[in-house]
Amino acid sequence: MGAYMVGFDRPTPAPADAGSRSRRQGAAVLVVVAALAAGGFADVGHVVAPGESLLTIARKYATTPQAIAQANHLANPNLIIIGTQLRIPASPAPPVLKPAPAPPLPVPAPQVVTYSVQRGDNLTTIAVHYGVTPAALATLNGITRPSLIQVGKVLKIPVPAPATVETLLEKYAATYKVEAALIKALAWQESGWQQQVISDVGAVGVMQIMPEAGVAFFAYLVRQAKGNVALAVAGYYQGLRSVVQDGMQADTKRYLANVMALRQRFSS
Repeated sequence: MGAYMVGFDRPTPAPADAGSRSRRQGAAVLVVVAALAAGGFADVGHVVAPGESLLTIARKYATTPQAIAQANHLANPNLIIIGTQLRIPASPAPPVLKPAPAPPLPVPAPQVVTYSVQRGDNLTTIAVHYGVTPAALATLNGITRPSLIQVGKVLKIPVPAPATVETLLEKYAATYKVEAALIKALAWQESGWQQQVISDVGAVGVMQIMPEAGVAFFAYLVRQAKGNVALAVAGYYQGLRSVVQDGMQADTKRYLANVMALRQRFSS
């Protein structure tokens, strides 16, 4: 079986036994890594397996793709090679954190992304999808007739600044009566508050869906979990029915631990 690059380049053939050898190595490393991560030790390693992306690897270790890319000096985070050993930066363990003021979390600078107009689109639906206003879209793109946009036209989309994102999260947390610090932690774990983030399955935005929809959905999970926020967080990641029926998977436990650690930081 051949091994291939994960990304957009053409496949690169490898020796006939590379696939099975990579899977054996990956399984062995993952067992060791999981034990180290559970114990709260320092940075650990991970061997890239077939079908993995930086996002799926980050979720296994309750960290972010950006942190892994930075730790490994990856010029193109969308391109990782099967069999490569990555250094996984350790996530802080909740028991170590103290309810003392912590340095501000690094926040990404505002950016502009682009979108090609499709048949059936209008300025309002595009604006709603990206969490901006039609007026802001029209102004940024010099559109004088918002009711008329051409199919194929590439629009610049203003991404909300981090301060704006935090304000939105606080607003929706109050609207849906859920803890603001927990919502901020959940959103940070999902995307680092970057509205332009697109997951490997096509989910877009701060909470990998639009912020208001994400908060509303989490509030629903809290109600379904009868106020058990830990169960609701696990359900947001793994699916509530799956958690209830099958229990939390290992990567779900790491995800939950990281969200709860971030919750403490946002509460301080």
